[in-house]
Amino acid sequence: MPNPIRLAIIGTGLIVTAKHWPALTALPSQFRIVALTSRSPAKAEKLADSILAVTGFHPAVYADYLQMLASEKPEAVSIALPPMLNPEATEAALAAGCHVIAEKPIAARPGDGARMLAWAKACGRVLMIAENYRYKATYRHAAQLIAAGAIGRPAAARWSIYHYIAANNPYHQTAWRLQPEHVGGYLSDAGVHWIAVLRMLLGEIETVSAQVIQVRPDMVPADTFSATLRFANGALGTLAATHAVPGPETALQVAGPDGVLLAWKDRLELWRQDRPPDQWIELSPVDGLVAMYEDFAQTIRAGRLPMATAADALADLRVIVAMLRSSENAGRAIRVADVD
Repeated sequence: MPNPIRLAIIGTGLIVTAKHWPALTALPSQFRIVALTSRSPAKAEKLADSILAVTGFHPAVYADYLQMLASEKPEAVSIALPPMLNPEATEAALAAGCHVIAEKPIAARPGDGARMLAWAKACGRVLMIAENYRYKATYRHAAQLIAAGAIGRPAAARWSIYHYIAANNPYHQTAWRLQPEHVGGYLSDAGVHWIAVLRMLLGEIETVSAQVIQVRPDMVPADTFSATLRFANGALGTLAATHAVPGPETALQVAGPDGVLLAWKDRLELWRQDRPPDQWIELSPVDGLVAMYEDFAQTIRAGRLPMATAADALADLRVIVAMLRSSENAGRAIRVADVD
């Protein structure tokens, strides 16, 4: 078995302590965290102490990622920074010879994301975006069932989402979310998750018609949208989501002539006429991040494409931008291919 990949983490905020580090603890043979970089070294030192307690190794702590890259020479880097900082940090890590996995959305705007893809290709290194919804077991199983013809050719999809963000939510307290520089604010920050799932199950989205509103003044520029989607395979979809209103978890529904597939985060149901529904309970450790990091490691070692490519992440962001442009144009249909 090869030695663990020497991994450095750039950014040690809440998403790292709550998600990335817990996922990496499940993969000690795949990764060894050798360095942490944070503008708040005290925060990074606290995480380093936690890593020491679990692994017996204390990663080096840096305030400057350029210094870290030069000194530690990690094999791979996990970037957990605000999206507008992804391009600069990614370019530096790739230029240092590192493979990169960066938090979603890929960048503040599609053009920046496109440049990140070009840099990765030029450097011959892996670039992944941490789109963990693509690694959730229920959604992956749903994609397999649809591909196998369980509901026939998909005709329609419907998803209404209550993704409530309370004013005191610690994620909401971060300055870059309160005053976002990335397009759409929360609508792209969380919205790429849902677009990723829809594209994984139904394929490319060709056109989008949408309306966007702001319900809460602390969620700029908007917190609620309703969109109609037309897929390249001819299927139609509706996607509505709000961060301003609490509500229950609702199932993504995908319908075809032979049945309806209902997918929740950890549960899947296949309904077909005149027979009891098939049901599956499928948990995804650390919200899919364990499987995501496993794929990152295997992609590095095997030199293959990841299951969730950076090109997919860019395509997800372009759909969100198409929604925003449609709303700016009174709901006029926008071709996703025209978004740059």
